[in-house]
Amino acid sequence: MPNSDGEDRIEPDSVADLYRQHAVEMRAFLAGVLRDRELADEVLQSVFRKALEKGHTATENIRSWLFKVAWNEAMLVRRVQTRRASGLQKAARSRGVSAAVPEESESAAVRQETVDQVRRAIHLLPIEQQIIVRMRIYDEKKFAVIAQELKVPLGTVLSRMRAAMMKLEKSLDQDFGE
Repeated sequence: MPNSDGEDRIEPDSVADLYRQHAVEMRAFLAGVLRDRELADEVLQSVFRKALEKGHTATENIRSWLFKVAWNEAMLVRRVQTRRASGLQKAARSRGVSAAVPEESESAAVRQETVDQVRRAIHLLPIEQQIIVRMRIYDEKKFAVIAQELKVPLGTVLSRMRAAMMKLEKSLDQDFGE
């Protein structure tokens, strides 16, 4: 059945068959690449969602196409993880916080408390700034995409983000007693 682009789409029943045929092998492949079974399961779902949504339009066989999509999705996840870890380390260094990893339960409690404080601080921002912060941080959209989606100039998006970050930094500095 053609999709909105006029290309052939894989039928849902066919995607289910492909899942039964390749999911075990692909999950093992993804777990090896990502070193995390939960992430591997998420990427696996993403691969078959793409197969359902976009269909198979590649010239190679379907198995190769699925594994290529799996690899690309896994690399995207790894890039996001690296960017987040780098950002956290940079933030910790800028605040003079030790990069040493605390006990697991302590780490989870501290992380949750910090997340709650950041969410409260974001909620206190003007709505125009909240929207941009959420689109940039949570949705990981580029500023140009945010500007396009909100139908505002790029400079406006950048100004709002800068103002929001300054307010968040001030608010969080107060919360953390700095």
